[in-house]
Amino acid sequence: MKHPVVFLVQVFAWLLLFGVIAATWAGVTYPNGRAKAYSSEFSKIHPMCVHRVLIDDRYESSINLQICHAEYKNYPIVVESVKSVLGDQTLIRVSATKQSKDGGEWVVGYSFAEDDAGQNGPFLINLFTRSPDEVELSSLAGVSQNNTEHTLTAHFLEGVGDRCQGGYVELMGMASRQEIALSQASTLYALLNPLGQLLKREQNAVRASFPEWEAGDLISDAPTECVGRLIGVYDHVSESTTVNAVAVDYDALLRQSRNATEACIADAIVRARDDGSFQSGPYAVYGLDHWNNVLGYVHQRCGTDQAFNPINRGI
Repeated sequence: MKHPVVFLVQVFAWLLLFGVIAATWAGVTYPNGRAKAYSSEFSKIHPMCVHRVLIDDRYESSINLQICHAEYKNYPIVVESVKSVLGDQTLIRVSATKQSKDGGEWVVGYSFAEDDAGQNGPFLINLFTRSPDEVELSSLAGVSQNNTEHTLTAHFLEGVGDRCQGGYVELMGMASRQEIALSQASTLYALLNPLGQLLKREQNAVRASFPEWEAGDLISDAPTECVGRLIGVYDHVSESTTVNAVAVDYDALLRQSRNATEACIADAIVRARDDGSFQSGPYAVYGLDHWNNVLGYVHQRCGTDQAFNPINRGI
């Protein structure tokens, strides 16, 4: 079960954001003062309806899509095909954009597998919201549509990562009947300490491989500094996550070093890059055993006399 404090924090964060979005959506117009007209029959489920069913407790996890689409009929959606960050999967992304009174732009949307293009029955999505200050929260969620009764039902919502801090969640498919494969963006700190980082599960129990290197101080944990991705599975029955692999963008890793320690770490990772990795686009992908070997090399070159906790021991 999810720790109650973590659950309440996640729900509160989404409710607070949803309240701001709802108020903004209801009270603003386009720069020319008119809302662009759009048919109430959307080609895909409107992003605001998805947000509503997943986040707003007043609807008790189920809404009537005809009513919701009628409410947002003047707010157009953009439907596009996008390539996955890892592998060669094609995803469908649905988004809606709105200008606020002060000129800022809100983007609310979700993406899902091309195989679920019909959106009938249960399907998985990556839910995301980008605010005018560029903060972008991203989560994994499960919903289902009943085309006969015109209803949308929420099943679960996991994670509230901001950009490089566990955001930019991307579905990779079903690993088994109850395990969902996914990847998420990662800072250097999360790459060095991957346990417990996927969908920010059990945040207060994250086990640090390098306890002397603090996040955000000596080692970057900024939401704008992505250097790789964590790959793993979410078990929707046990509500647990497992990191299975790590993907590193060598170019971003080398360019974003802010101090001597980060430069040493980046150089050590790149020099060990041929040790068991394979390439997927700009990323070198390591299994956890190979990544543990890399981290051991990093510790030898850049670490102190303090403890090093291998990620595949003592778990």
